[in-house]
Amino acid sequence: MCIGVVIVHINVAQIRRDENGTAHFDLKEDFSAFESELEGVDFVAPVHVQLQVNNTGKSLIVNGSIETELKAQCGLCLEPFHYQIHQDYEDEWVFAPQATKEQLETALVFHKDEIELTERILEQIVLALPMRFICSSECQGLCPVCGVNLNATSCACSQDKVDPRFAALANWPRED
Repeated sequence: MCIGVVIVHINVAQIRRDENGTAHFDLKEDFSAFESELEGVDFVAPVHVQLQVNNTGKSLIVNGSIETELKAQCGLCLEPFHYQIHQDYEDEWVFAPQATKEQLETALVFHKDEIELTERILEQIVLALPMRFICSSECQGLCPVCGVNLNATSCACSQDKVDPRFAALANWPRED
């Protein structure tokens, strides 16, 4: 690991030479250096990566499982909360000097006996993130009038306020 930068890699020298062989890797890394790239998210636990690497004779198939815990801010009530990530993925890796033209277009490439996984792990974490963090399905969010957290207290604000752009529709005849 470099100062301030996480570099996750696995040595595949032995499995690369063992056609139809399998290898397992269990890694834990601190990804807090990437918090600036994941706006509004803090890592509260190391990233745990479990890998199974299978040599097919033509490529290495990497089946991975990523687990970590993040601290994020709820998009409704703005309170911080912990968010669990569990992401499974599969990649095909080919050794550059032996790769066919088709493999170079569809698979990931490694050049020596090590596969550098940092970018792939970070991509999988980003793919596992929701579009908007919600602390729970019961979250009521903030009152749109006074801004109070409706999960913690109630307010006496009138929720019947109509957007001025739709005020003319209030006079529209209603069907009973």
